Amino acid sequence: MRLIGRSREQLKLLGDYLGLCRSGALKELSKRLNHRNYLLESPHKFSVADLQQIADGVCEGFLKALIEFASQHVYHCDLCTQRGFICQICHHQDIIFPFEFDTTIRCAECKTVFHHSCQAVVKKGCPRCARRRKYQEQNTLT
Repeated sequence: MRLIGRSREQLKLLGDYLGLCRSGALKELSKRLNHRNYLLESPHKFSVADLQQIADGVCEGFLKALIEFASQHVYHCDLCTQRGFICQICHHQDIIFPFEFDTTIRCAECKTVFHHSCQAVVKKGCPRCARRRKYQEQNTLT
């Protein structure tokens, strides 16, 4: 069930990307969902049919196929890739995305995305949040 929850969270994040894309990929994803758009809205909503598919072992493959379709779109779409992130710790030019759970981590406060390995090196927390706090402190002092 943990793997299903993780896949549902990935699908939600991917749905957020496709929802802002003008390519029509969200329509295609909706077709593949068979009118189960609630899968894009909340990773915590399950229908009885979903629970049955989980019990039957069918749901995992279904979700993996949806994630593969949506992530391939994001990786190859000019508009979607512009909504990606550059790690603010290592500043490597590779674009990273919040749905890449195996390699990235997301700040709970500001939603910036970092490489797991970079975040592990910097124990102080999110550099973007630190910059924002510093800026706010400077503004309150002046």
